Amino acid sequence: MEKEIVTNTSSLIFIGKLKLLDLLKNVFGRVLVPHEVVEELLKKDSSEILYLKNELGNFLKEVEVKKLQNFSLGKGENAALSLCIEKNINFFLSDDKKARSYARSMKLETIGVLGIILENLNKNKINKKDARLLIDNLIKNGYYMTSGLYSEIIKLIG
Repeated sequence: MEKEIVTNTSSLIFIGKLKLLDLLKNVFGRVLVPHEVVEELLKKDSSEILYLKNELGNFLKEVEVKKLQNFSLGKGENAALSLCIEKNINFFLSDDKKARSYARSMKLETIGVLGIILENLNKNKINKKDARLLIDNLIKNGYYMTSGLYSEIIKLIG
């Protein structure tokens, strides 16, 4: 059975900006995208959204959440975590600190875009130079990370 993950909006946007769906496919068999997340994505008018729209219905599977929980998070995060509960999926893709904290308290395994890059490096799907370039491109595209985290990631890459 393929490994499934549920995503919220922010991670998908960065995956779209950097065209990282292939890297995500190297780690997970399918990504479930709550309808609320798709709505948030479609409000944005950009090339990364078009890139992602082409995968909706294929690798990215839009799913309707039957019972929306209220975790005091944004609409997309609430829907994504609700979907994890509803479908009994243990993996949550998010770069939102508060949403990841909620997910961990629910015993879900969390991963973000950085984790996807590092996982591909560990599986030898990308090399160290490419991993470092992707990290730098994330930052250039508005991805926030502290200088301490950046240093830690660069050390992990080697």
